[in-house]
Amino acid sequence: MAIFAVWAQFTNHEERLKMRPTHRVYLAELLDKGKLVSSGPFKDDTGALLIYEAADEAEVRQLMADDPYATVGAIGSCEIKEWNRVFAQPTEEIRPS
Repeated sequence: MAIFAVWAQFTNHEERLKMRPTHRVYLAELLDKGKLVSSGPFKDDTGALLIYEAADEAEVRQLMADDPYATVGAIGSCEIKEWNRVFAQPTEEIRPS
C-alpha cells in the first residue's frame, strides 16, 4: 500500500454545502476501512487536503470519483501525488460534529 496526498479544489459551493453531511459520512466510512488517513478543508474553503492509503493512483481516483461531492460537481481540479511520509506523530482522532 502507498500513501497519496490529494489537493482538491471546490466548485459549485451551494451544492457542495447541501452534500456535506453525505460527503462526511462517506469519508468516515473510508476512515473506518483504513483507506482515509486524514482529511479536511482549507480555512479559506477553496478546497481540501485528503490523505489516502491505497494500492495505486487508480484506486485513489476511484475513491475521489465515488465521493458524494464529485456526484454534484463540487470537486473541480484534483492533484494527486504519491507521498513519502517520513515522520508521523500519533494524534487523537478528530471527527466532525
